[in-house]
Amino acid sequence: MLKRLITASVLVVLVGSASGANAFTSDKRTYFTFSQPVALPGVTLPAGTYMFRLADDTTTRKVIQVANKEGTQSFAMLHTVPVYRPDAPRDPEVRFMETAAGAPIAVRAWWQQGERTGYGIIYSKEQLAALNRSVASAEPAPVAPSAG
Repeated sequence: MLKRLITASVLVVLVGSASGANAFTSDKRTYFTFSQPVALPGVTLPAGTYMFRLADDTTTRKVIQVANKEGTQSFAMLHTVPVYRPDAPRDPEVRFMETAAGAPIAVRAWWQQGERTGYGIIYSKEQLAALNRSVASAEPAPVAPSAG
């Protein structure tokens, strides 16, 4: 189990936060490149580069948006809960949860660089059950169209 989690963690490549004057945008936009499909509540994203950002940075409700690299196509708007860690990451970080063999890895949480409080993705009981079923018996998750 731990081996799969460690392997999955290596598969995400940080493309980096927005550059230049927008390096620390208030919406905390961060770009991640995944080398294999990843699951989020209600959608499985194909391998590629995606932007994670706060949907509305002016509220206390923390909803994140996952969009294509350009931000022109939204794939998910996700409610989150605060997740804490003892140390602040040097670079933005995404962590995965364990899923059944053959199922796509699922994003568990996202941290912005330098912040000990991150954004834990909320999955329904049904979504968690689907991720933990063997692929042979699971219904396929919807696949988002590739960014093009």
